[in-house]
Amino acid sequence: MKDRIKEIANSYFISVTLINAAIFATGMIFRPEQTFGYDAYLTPLILGFLTLIPTLITYSSKELTIRQLLFRKAIQLLLDIVIVIAVIFAESEINSETVTAAIGVSVSIVIVFAAVHVIEWTLERRTAKQLTEQLAEFQQRNSS
Repeated sequence: MKDRIKEIANSYFISVTLINAAIFATGMIFRPEQTFGYDAYLTPLILGFLTLIPTLITYSSKELTIRQLLFRKAIQLLLDIVIVIAVIFAESEINSETVTAAIGVSVSIVIVFAAVHVIEWTLERRTAKQLTEQLAEFQQRNSS
């Protein structure tokens, strides 16, 4: 359980950081003239939390096959897109500008989703390598 909480926290903070970058990029593309108040600083925190919901829903304690894992990740991504688009564009009038912005936001969600998973994989790979090296040292010390 402790490891799961740590994993969720890591994912949250990586997501929030990348969401900040995505908001900056999509904002500069679609609405560079728009400015925000201090309340805008909460948006990445809220969106980061909301995108954890699909992660929590699709969590499995058993080992998944590659196909099952990819299927769950696809569902997570789709739910992330639906949640974020619904929150951002809930009160917007549907017109060509809104649809274009929603597509841009969807692309940024895909990029953030992929980047979060690549960063997490890199961190997990580094940890696994360190553990393997420590195990090898332990075995070498105890085999003599």
